[in-house]
Amino acid sequence: MASVTATQPPDALYGSVFVEEKLHRAWRKERHFQHTRGLCYLILWALALILLDFAVDFLFRIPGYWRWVLAAVNIGALGWVLYHHWFRYLRHYDPVRTALQVERRHPELQSLLVSFVQFREGPHVGAYVSPSLLNALRRQTIEYTEPIDFREIVSYRELKRIFIFSACVLALFGFVSINWSHHLRVLFYRMLYPEARLSYPTRTRIVDITGHTTVQQGKKVALFARGEGLLPLYGELRVQPEGGTWERVTLSKTAPDTYTYEFPEVYQSLNYRIRLGDAYSDEYKVTVVPPPRIVGTRVRVEYPKYTGQAPQTLDILNLEVPEGTKLRWELRCDQPLAEARILPEDAAPASMALSKDTLTATFETIATQSFDYSFYWKEATYGYEYKDEVRYFVQVIPDSAPQVEILRPLEDEKATVRKTLTVTYQARDDYGLTEVWVVYNVNDGDEQRATLGPIKGKLLDKESTWVLKKSIPSLKEGDTVTYAIEVADNHTGEGGAFKGRSQGRRLYIVSIEEYLRYLAERRRKLVGDIRTMYTQETEAAEKVDELGTKQPE
Repeated sequence: MASVTATQPPDALYGSVFVEEKLHRAWRKERHFQHTRGLCYLILWALALILLDFAVDFLFRIPGYWRWVLAAVNIGALGWVLYHHWFRYLRHYDPVRTALQVERRHPELQSLLVSFVQFREGPHVGAYVSPSLLNALRRQTIEYTEPIDFREIVSYRELKRIFIFSACVLALFGFVSINWSHHLRVLFYRMLYPEARLSYPTRTRIVDITGHTTVQQGKKVALFARGEGLLPLYGELRVQPEGGTWERVTLSKTAPDTYTYEFPEVYQSLNYRIRLGDAYSDEYKVTVVPPPRIVGTRVRVEYPKYTGQAPQTLDILNLEVPEGTKLRWELRCDQPLAEARILPEDAAPASMALSKDTLTATFETIATQSFDYSFYWKEATYGYEYKDEVRYFVQVIPDSAPQVEILRPLEDEKATVRKTLTVTYQARDDYGLTEVWVVYNVNDGDEQRATLGPIKGKLLDKESTWVLKKSIPSLKEGDTVTYAIEVADNHTGEGGAFKGRSQGRRLYIVSIEEYLRYLAERRRKLVGDIRTMYTQETEAAEKVDELGTKQPE
């Protein structure tokens, strides 16, 4: 069936325009309401944030980068307010939505206004609606809505609470602006220029302060502040050790306008702030300069040639070396040096050479005696001087004289002038032996010596022969020859090689007949000793056999 288009009479057309205009005015009022409410929230939050910023910045004197953070928080908060209390409530004009709002307030319309809006331009294409019915709907809608003010959907009474609250905040802000106008100007300047160091006006003013300072580790440091205006009896020092928390210390008044606190010793850097009355200082730092620290140790040890040991490099400072060892220290520190010294305990200090980057100190010496030592440092940045409390040592092991012992003969002997003496001896030394002699005298006369040749090794058992007549051509019967074995080591230092001498032995020069009798008597004695030993051994064997055959009880 074909659709029917209703022909609207002039009064119905005028009424439709009138209803449409009333809906549009209601939407405008609603939009005006949302703008008003959003503006109130924005002003409320903006003033509250300004007061909050003022309280935080005034009480804590936050540094520049934190003021940047505070400004960002303010912008974020205001953006949140703009969206949640303003922009999200703003809607484009929709007559159906506005009609629904009116009908919620006037339920007696029973969807009449909504139907009017939906059919205000005629029925939908393809739908069959009686034109007379549509005209009746329009006339009825106009008749029922004529006395109704559509703008009633919005009531400004809902803004009463926000108006009152905003007025209170505005009054508070006005009070602060009048009484602390300069403070607010300072706040705005500090927020706009976070790097600025402009301070708030106070009844007390800090006109001088220690400020940033450096101090040698372990030394005392005094912090002071000088003020003017309304001065309190005591000041307050807030201290934050490096890596620690803020602590409060009382500042004593040492002069009419000066407050001081002294740390007897400081071992780590710290931040501090001073408060005098209502005046706060900026944050300053006491930088503690530690002593140079050894981060690399190289000690070149070159042993004396007589030791036969190869040079080596050590990473320790306590050393034990042979006498005559050449030592070279190379110490790398963690900060540049202006001067370095080595401080032996019983000798004068010696300067250490510095590298081009002044980080490495070197020193060399030849160790001739044991000594304890420490170091002196002068760091290059501030010129502070430090004496190392740790003491090190170099233990020098002197080269001892060699030792020698005659193994045979075991006792003094008799001999003829043609005697060729065979001597068996044992010699030892720490590092090596080089030569051996027989040292002798005749009838306790002057000491003479005869070489027995070169030797080599640290420990050796050796047998050497000595022809008496060759060394003592004038030897005769009745003479007494006293002799010993002497050896020399390979020491090459001051004084040359060290020598060691064995115990002495004696040779009594007799005639051939007496010497033969001496030999025969010694032979008899040896045979007797052998028989005695044999008898003792036989008796011991028999007793062992008896013990072996005896039955246990």
